[in-house]
Amino acid sequence: MAQSMFDTLGRHRKIAPLLMEQTPTGPDAMVLRERCLAVLLAGGLPPSLAARAYATLARYVLGFAIQLAGSGDDAEQERASAHFRHVSPAEFPATLAVADSLPVPLEDEFAFGLELIIGGLRQLDTR
Repeated sequence: MAQSMFDTLGRHRKIAPLLMEQTPTGPDAMVLRERCLAVLLAGGLPPSLAARAYATLARYVLGFAIQLAGSGDDAEQERASAHFRHVSPAEFPATLAVADSLPVPLEDEFAFGLELIIGGLRQLDTR
């Protein structure tokens, strides 16, 4: 569900900043919240933890979706990548060691972080 929310906000990049102004309580938002909470509760999380997990996931999605609006194009990504590959080895050895993997595309960073959050929530299963 979180990936689907992120994908939808990615297709409509001007909507995410508007969601920061107030907690969405319209009919569609209520249905989505209900579905997410139902999954978390069915997964064995107690109500207070399910509420916090939902809030964390929703804010995680929103934070990344907002960044999509400002993410650079392919030329910007290549410029940054070239910069990382040409830093001083003496000053930035760790950056140089991972330079071929930088910058991490925002979509990849989102998916990786989402896996970490879901994995952590699985550890909290109280059944």
